[in-house]
Amino acid sequence: MGSYASIHAAIAVLAALLAQPARADERFYGDKVLRCESKDRQPRLCAADVRGGVRLLRTLSRTECVEGKSWGVHDSGVWVNAGCRAEFVVGYGGSVGAATGARVLRCESRGSRWQHCPADVSGGIELVRQLSKNACIRGQSWGADTRGVWVSGGCRAEFRMMAALPPPGTRARIVRCDSVGKLPRHCPVDVSGEVRLFRQHSRAACVQGRSWGYDRDGIWVEDGCRAEFEVRGPVPPLAEPRSAAGAEVGRG
Repeated sequence: MGSYASIHAAIAVLAALLAQPARADERFYGDKVLRCESKDRQPRLCAADVRGGVRLLRTLSRTECVEGKSWGVHDSGVWVNAGCRAEFVVGYGGSVGAATGARVLRCESRGSRWQHCPADVSGGIELVRQLSKNACIRGQSWGADTRGVWVSGGCRAEFRMMAALPPPGTRARIVRCDSVGKLPRHCPVDVSGEVRLFRQHSRAACVQGRSWGYDRDGIWVEDGCRAEFEVRGPVPPLAEPRSAAGAEVGRG
């Protein structure tokens, strides 16, 4: 009887643990939380769509997770190193990888006819996903010119347009700023570097100099422009760790 009672008690404890509500951040971010761990201090790349930005949510390791030193963003995911184990929020702004501002464009050749899709391809372009049975072959059934992407011969596909790589020593972040009710709004952010439109969310056009712009204190929007902006700037220097002796002196 004692063994059965112990088993039932263990089952009751397990059921109680499983019934506990998810953490608030898990309920809010859902499947946008990515866990990435550097085991035995070895580097690791965790695949993820980082076009919407990556932010550190929670450090799980005793080793400090410092952006640019023990974790960072690559165009194909999040990397960790030197024992950093952490959870990251993907798609809610933050740092972006080498494929800064990458966007996906769908272009289709209907009835095997030639079709041109206007796009900014100055940073390069690549085929992401073929949607047609007909083969999409670069230089034969699809290609790019100075004005965008073209397809022919029944090629239907999605293409990724890449923005130019940020200069060495710079970091890119995604910041959202919304003009609600067509009212002007200023979003404070450090804009010591370059700012450009990343993704428009409003029906109202976001035109630089007319419905959006920036100054040294941040980004402004008006006339119903709602969008995400890519902000590039220098990577801030890492703070020097305080020594144990220094900490003792500070407490004195």
